[in-house]
Amino acid sequence: MSRHRTLSFNALRHMMICTGLALLLVSIGIPGGPGYAQKRVKPEVVLPLDYPDGFHGFGPIDALDEDWIVIGDIFMELSPLVTFHTPTKMNSDIDDFNTGDRVGYLKNSEGEIISLWLIP
Repeated sequence: MSRHRTLSFNALRHMMICTGLALLLVSIGIPGGPGYAQKRVKPEVVLPLDYPDGFHGFGPIDALDEDWIVIGDIFMELSPLVTFHTPTKMNSDIDDFNTGDRVGYLKNSEGEIISLWLIP
C-alpha cells in the first residue's frame, strides 16, 4: 500500500511541475498589451486650442541646453529639428523657456524630443 502512495505522490508532483512550467511559458509569450506604444498624457490644466491633445510627458524644467533637457529629473535629448511653442507664440525659440517652467513634450521614435510646449 505504501508503494501505491509513493507512485501517486510522484505522479502528482510531476503533474504539478509540468502544469507550472506550462503556465510560465504561456505567460511569457503573452504581450503586455499596448505598452509598446508611446502613450500621451494630458495635464489637468486648460490648454490653448492650438496645443496637442496630449503629450508624451510633462513636468518642470530642471536644466536646459541646446542639445538636451532635464524635465522632472529625467534627462532627454532634443532633436536637431526640435520646435518650441508658448501659448502666445507657436514658433518660439529656446530663450522663451527657463528652469522651473512647466512644459509638455512630444518625442520621436528615437526618444528625442521633437516639440516642447510651455504649459500656462
